[in-house]
Amino acid sequence: MSHHTSAANRRIVQFWQGAKDSQVIIFTYLPVSFAFGVSASQFGFSAWEALFLSCTMYAGASQFLVVALLASGTSIWMTALTVIALDIRHLLYGPALVNLIQDKLNLKTTALWSWGLTDEVFASGMIQLSQRREQWSEAWMLGLSLFSWLSWSLGSFLGGMFANQIQFLPAFLQAALDFLLPALFLSFLLAAFEKKHYFVVSVVLGITALTCYLLGLSTAIFVGISSGIVAGLIKYYLIDRNNKHAGDHP
Repeated sequence: MSHHTSAANRRIVQFWQGAKDSQVIIFTYLPVSFAFGVSASQFGFSAWEALFLSCTMYAGASQFLVVALLASGTSIWMTALTVIALDIRHLLYGPALVNLIQDKLNLKTTALWSWGLTDEVFASGMIQLSQRREQWSEAWMLGLSLFSWLSWSLGSFLGGMFANQIQFLPAFLQAALDFLLPALFLSFLLAAFEKKHYFVVSVVLGITALTCYLLGLSTAIFVGISSGIVAGLIKYYLIDRNNKHAGDHP
């Protein structure tokens, strides 16, 4: 009995630690989701409809695109396909985390926190697993993802409610909202960066910059993603394995 009580108490502590660690995400999500609520209101959506989108869709920046497409008369099916294509990267988040998780996962708990795997939550989980593995747990991940989602939903609702007041904000604050999410995700990437990633990062940056100069930004994004995948495969199957085999056979 004491063992189960101790395990339950430990999970509670880990859950609230995850909630505490979500603060940096929350402080960024609140103003950005507030901006989404304002945007949704400007396109004719109510505060409750903005909240509904954030509670059920929870696609971050893609939600801005959704309200714009729907307001312009785009069909629900075309809107859905566009967002799926934009967010297809999320299919990779789960497998990437599972490769680093050593604990046995609980299916029900995993389903809850994996639903909240936004870019920022994923990056935070990767940092925890790669640098502080002993502190990672599903309870921690659940607290992190749950409070991040709650903050996004709350901000969306407040933005819809007070959309008429946004015009009174200083211009520099209105402009800053567009950069909060990219800046947060970039800070997570830099924190997780390790020397072993130099090859892949160098290839991606070089090819993306060249493609952007020659063909434009939209093409560069697609080519950059593709080159990253290819460079990662080359590094894993050719460079890393050859180095390992060379080490095994003196």
